[in-house]
Amino acid sequence: MDNYSGALAEMPKLICLSGMNKGEEFQLIEGENSIGRSEKNTVCVFDKKVSRVHCKIYVNVEGVLLEDMGSTNGSRVNNVFINGKQELKTGDHVRVGQTVFMLSDRPISETDEMSSSGQDVDDKEYESLLEQTSFHVTKTTAFRKMKTDKSGTDVGFLSFFEKDKK
Repeated sequence: MDNYSGALAEMPKLICLSGMNKGEEFQLIEGENSIGRSEKNTVCVFDKKVSRVHCKIYVNVEGVLLEDMGSTNGSRVNNVFINGKQELKTGDHVRVGQTVFMLSDRPISETDEMSSSGQDVDDKEYESLLEQTSFHVTKTTAFRKMKTDKSGTDVGFLSFFEKDKK
């Protein structure tokens, strides 16, 4: 579909470079695409620093635009906070909360080269806290599985709650 912006050869997609959704591809659709924690979004992000409806990406024959929806932590393009609508081009990095996406119009196998030539994303920034965290698991700890990654590892989060005392 070469009618999408001169920079986009095909319908664009977001490729998650860091965060709980790392490695996932999200095909964008023509028109409005919402990004946020809510499962009702086009792109559902597992990041507690992301608002329910954090931002929207609009795709049409004129190009691709990102708009923050008044989120608590804001949206960034190439590490710069945006105000209003911001035009996106292939290779741009979109950051919501602690999750970073790259806009692409290529198959995921071709994006590795683009990612290495663009802005580097330091996964250690996001993973070091997990490595340093330990806790005692009790009967009131529940693991909520969100997905299984490519290596077969279950990825999710822990919930802590207090038993009702009757």
